[in-house]
Amino acid sequence: EALVLVGEIGLIMLLLEAGVELDVAQLRETGTRALAIGLTGTILPLLVGMGLGMASGAASGVKSALAVGASFSPTSLGVAASALKSGKMLDTPVGQLIVASCVVDDVLALILLSMFKVLVQDNPPIISYFIPIISSVGFLIVLGGSAVTWLPRFIENKILSKCSDFNRDLVMFSIMTLMLMGYLPLLFYTQASYLTGAFLAGCTFSQIEHAHHTFMEKTHQLMTWLLRVFFAASIGFQVPVKQFGDPFVILWGFILYICVAAKLPLALYVPQFEDVKKGAPYNPFVRDRIITALAMTCRGEFSFIIAAFALGEGLFNAKMYAAIVWAVLISCITSPFMLLNLIKYFNKKQMDYLASTNPIKLTKDGDGTTPLFLHIKVKAPAFGGMQEQFRKIVNELGLEVVERRTNRNGRGFDATVQTDLYVRDSTMAVALQKIGAQKKIKRALASAVQASGSSPMLSNPSMSFSKRESIRPSSNNLSQLSLASLEEEERKALKEVAHEEDLIIKRGDAVEKKIEEVLGDDAEVTVDVWNPWPWTDVLDQIGEHYGIGGDISKDNLEIYVAVFDKIDADGGGSIDQEEMYEALIDAGLDITEEGVITLVAMIDEDGNGDIDRDEWRETVEFYLELKYEQAEMQNQQADHAEFMKGLRAKKLRELGVSVGHVPERDVTVVWQETPRR
Repeated sequence: EALVLVGEIGLIMLLLEAGVELDVAQLRETGTRALAIGLTGTILPLLVGMGLGMASGAASGVKSALAVGASFSPTSLGVAASALKSGKMLDTPVGQLIVASCVVDDVLALILLSMFKVLVQDNPPIISYFIPIISSVGFLIVLGGSAVTWLPRFIENKILSKCSDFNRDLVMFSIMTLMLMGYLPLLFYTQASYLTGAFLAGCTFSQIEHAHHTFMEKTHQLMTWLLRVFFAASIGFQVPVKQFGDPFVILWGFILYICVAAKLPLALYVPQFEDVKKGAPYNPFVRDRIITALAMTCRGEFSFIIAAFALGEGLFNAKMYAAIVWAVLISCITSPFMLLNLIKYFNKKQMDYLASTNPIKLTKDGDGTTPLFLHIKVKAPAFGGMQEQFRKIVNELGLEVVERRTNRNGRGFDATVQTDLYVRDSTMAVALQKIGAQKKIKRALASAVQASGSSPMLSNPSMSFSKRESIRPSSNNLSQLSLASLEEEERKALKEVAHEEDLIIKRGDAVEKKIEEVLGDDAEVTVDVWNPWPWTDVLDQIGEHYGIGGDISKDNLEIYVAVFDKIDADGGGSIDQEEMYEALIDAGLDITEEGVITLVAMIDEDGNGDIDRDEWRETVEFYLELKYEQAEMQNQQADHAEFMKGLRAKKLRELGVSVGHVPERDVTVVWQETPRR
């Protein structure tokens, strides 16, 4: 009994943590679809379970059958989220929809749990059946509404803001404990579940800055052990292992698995976030629906809790309980296994499609052009159906989504959502510059800058290097330079890339304007050129593997040359992409075949598929030079930020204002880099 008591504390902490993790912005963004999935996902297994419970003959009546169905209604947020995170789908639109639906599902499970207190009574008045629902819903509206509106602001602004940094966490946990001690008996005596009180106490702190991080950091080890005790004492000790040898238990365990499968139709609620890509080996709409359906079949702690409670109150016998546990255990094993493997399958298909978008493979009939790839970053206030709007936008713009990620800044009603769209532009092609051409353009641009006495910012390759690994001045920048000292071929090359850059800028402006028109003036949109397969990836991996710094030193250069010599085992003086890929994989590098194909093709000027030692050395020299200049530019930006900070402090002192009493402004220049694949 002592272990069970400690386990109950673990359960309370689990619900408290669920409240702290509540993301109101996420619920607002997913809108009514999450509510529909959660509500339907609770009702369908409930009805199917009631029918099967009555058919089994082990359910003694409607109450017993209702308990059977209720045991299969909740979805485990922890199990589903863990599988989505492992498969790198948690920050996708469908991943966020699943998480929000699971939150709604868990809240409804708490209401179901409170109803069982009435079901176990003998001939209660009719009103008694509605009191738990009225109480639970009422407190969710009143206390829940306060928890996500005025109460967090009051605690943060009136109490926590007046505490020192040293005492802030202690005060926060003290308030949380007091609210927990108040909410638990309040909801218990009003015939709602006391677990709902733990959830609502945690919700209040979901809107307080840094509360979630602090809670997880301070309670992680305690939660781990409390939950182990909880699952062992309240669930593990009650698993009827001996009953699993009974044919009735095994048979009806498999039959009751139909209750788990009853959540599969929830796939019909999933909206279409992306269109089918031309040439893609999978349908993203079908993928999202299947993944949602499987994720909602994950079962966990709430199923065991409801079943154990019903057994303890005599709503069904030990055999039916064993059959329910058997069905839930099957789900606990099979659902996350199938979900994770399905996500891996679709991720593999997505990578295959991404490999087919390699610019080297997309050059049109040898004309040296490739489709334009863009990274669109959008920050806008959250609203319902937001992610569905992006599908309409990209379709109207003639863009094809390669990958899409979504995150939020904040967890309240005023949170902003950042959506990153990695797209291929079907309306525009750009020149594919090999490394030799990039070097010539860089040298010519540097000469023009030197001859004109212009700012080095116009030609600093680091700025272009981080975005598109090429040197692309616009016509506006080029007009500020004197090209008289350049050869005709160099002037022509610079003008061509400047014209192309003008077209890219114009296209980016059109994309920004369209998104701002749809999402409103509060939307912040930035568009950068994106290369899914930058030629620098393999060299970055080699540098990381061998601990090579970014400085352009002879020692570092010779390390790269030594890598070439090791790959060239026969000493022939040249290597092909297959030799390079196999040798680097054998050496333990985490590289892709596409990355090697891109690097070799970008170096190989004559197109014979081989690169020799001199070409490799020149490429590495150019790579290290760009990396060095990139680092220098970042240092300059950091120095400028520090200078502005000091200048601000000086002006404040002249005004007689203490720097510590004035909030710091963010004067740091953000260096935007596109994630490499």
